[in-house]
Amino acid sequence: MLAFAYEQRIAVLDTNVRRVLARVLDGTERAPASMTNPERARAAALLPTDAIESARWSVAVMELGALVCSAASPRCEACPVSAGCAWRALAHPAAAAPPRRQAWHGTDRQCRGQLMAQLRASHEPVSGATLRDLWGDDAQRERCLDSLIDDRLVDIVSDDLYSLPS
Repeated sequence: MLAFAYEQRIAVLDTNVRRVLARVLDGTERAPASMTNPERARAAALLPTDAIESARWSVAVMELGALVCSAASPRCEACPVSAGCAWRALAHPAAAAPPRRQAWHGTDRQCRGQLMAQLRASHEPVSGATLRDLWGDDAQRERCLDSLIDDRLVDIVSDDLYSLPS
């Protein structure tokens, strides 16, 4: 969101981008299950220096991963970077293990989504009490709310009042 809405030079590392980078640079079918700091640093180093160009690059790589370098049916013949793709050069080696599927129920991702949904649905700041009622695990909810604030997806309006960034 920071890259696209606020034109900041931030590495976007969704599933599609991670897969493209793993294939093109590492020659592996998919990225590791958990994102690593070196993976983040490498992605940031690949970004163009200009913030607007960086956002465009991120969109392009996301689309490349979604439409061409897909997980199920990669279309290498249509790929603009296939000549330099390590995975293609290695004849598309299969991953060593099947992909791990993360459960959705009870994850931080689900909690963050519920918090964001409540904030999106409200036309005025939301009280901490309302947000506390959304999720039973207090520690997880606070961790997720803190991460949304750190990611600049949620603003603290005043003591115990929250909103989406204006």
